[in-house]
Amino acid sequence: MTQTGFFRIALVMGFLLIGLSYQSADAKARLISLHQSPEEISQINISKGQAVKVSNDFKTTLYHLKIVKVSTGIKMMQIEEFQSGQAFDLEFVREGIYAICYSLLPKSESTKNTCHQVVVEARLKA
Repeated sequence: MTQTGFFRIALVMGFLLIGLSYQSADAKARLISLHQSPEEISQINISKGQAVKVSNDFKTTLYHLKIVKVSTGIKMMQIEEFQSGQAFDLEFVREGIYAICYSLLPKSESTKNTCHQVVVEARLKA
């Protein structure tokens, strides 16, 4: 990993402390595979505090992955290059609607983002 790559990961970890937090690798997490189309997982419902694993199951790198709180537009985290096969664990500590967005091409201004909606509730409805 280059120094720039290490810095980006460290920066992302800093952003996670604002509204998200990492879980240990041993924690059983709900998997969000970014390889699925938005139609397949149009809305992901999770409980506040539930462990979540976000995985790049594409055979290619994803670019400009970000998690945004929809109501405020605040970017909670961003990863410039999310390599194929990589995953990270997190936990949403606040209720709300979030979007996980990414691009399949490296130049963000010339590409369309794919987004998945995550609804975080105090408790999931049965």
